Amino acid sequence: TTMASKNASSGAGGGGGGGECASPGCTNVVEKRLACPTCVKLGLPPTYFCSQSCFKKNYATHKRIHKIALQIMEAQKGSSGHRKTPPDGVTCDPSAPPEIRLSEPQWASSYSFSGSLRPTLLSPRRPMPPAIRRPDYADHMAGVSDSEQRDRASNNSIRVYGPDEL
Repeated sequence: TTMASKNASSGAGGGGGGGECASPGCTNVVEKRLACPTCVKLGLPPTYFCSQSCFKKNYATHKRIHKIALQIMEAQKGSSGHRKTPPDGVTCDPSAPPEIRLSEPQWASSYSFSGSLRPTLLSPRRPMPPAIRRPDYADHMAGVSDSEQRDRASNNSIRVYGPDEL
């Protein structure tokens, strides 16, 4: 991969550099406008590097941005590859056809699974029947059981069992 040298009319600030190199840890000032050609081709804001060698050294890390940008662009087009996935890519209507209900979430499509177990889309939260008594932690903001906390506070001794009680 080679760098595209941007002319003086492109970008803010006109002519020479001004900013720092986009490579992590590199503090060199960008003298020439050497932009990543893939970023330019994808229509992303140009990412400038101080030199061709700095770009080559950090391209393996930088190209992750391209992969993420392509995923976002694909999702915005309404197409998420070969799977039929809901717009948000996470939740699913329970009345949806099985091919959608059992499809992988978008975040899992790029993950390399080691076994056969796969995640599926989340179904909406189902209401609990009023006949079933809710536990006290169900309504607590942090999900803490007040009854367990009271019990823990009042029971400050640890019972030691003897050999015949074990």
